[in-house]
Amino acid sequence: MSRLTAVLIVFALALVALGVYDITRGNPAAEEPAAAGADVPAAGADAPPAAAGVDLTTAQLPLGAVVTSGGATLYRFDKDTPKPPTSNCNGACASTWPPLLSQGATPTASGVDQALVGTLTRADGAEQVTLNGWPLYTYAADGPGETKGEGVGGTWHAIAPSGKPAVGSGAAPGGSGAGGAGGAGQTPAPEPQPAPGGGY
Repeated sequence: MSRLTAVLIVFALALVALGVYDITRGNPAAEEPAAAGADVPAAGADAPPAAAGVDLTTAQLPLGAVVTSGGATLYRFDKDTPKPPTSNCNGACASTWPPLLSQGATPTASGVDQALVGTLTRADGAEQVTLNGWPLYTYAADGPGETKGEGVGGTWHAIAPSGKPAVGSGAAPGGSGAGGAGGAGQTPAPEPQPAPGGGY
């Protein structure tokens, strides 16, 4: 065996040991394409999926201009408070009147004044969407576009773009008109406080 042959054999064995050369195929392993399913991170693979947020819209229903989300009528509860925003509907109440949650994203508004839209932290830690400080709910017995929850217990009301009850608010679609979304410097009239007790 010549000295050159011995040197080539030693060099080849070194390449195999380093994993640079695939001895079974006779070609450099470094040049092979990654196998399907190999642990090669895809572009953006570590990025979390974008949260689907809540969009408040306005629908013209028999009650008047009513705020909706995903086709569901939204309600306010007279026993809640807007300043500070506080929900007093928990437990069995929240099963009948599911709170509108933010889904981990900033709520948006179409036809509703974005400045009136906010969130509060519920007793269970969930973020609930508010309108002019009032916590928002859907009604479990409603179908799309229905307002069966209006007036239940004398304390539940479909909500207008202004944050006031839709019935008698005179709100026009998009929050304009008398009792609409309200402009800067306008102070809403005080609303009667409900008597203690049930109502949901």
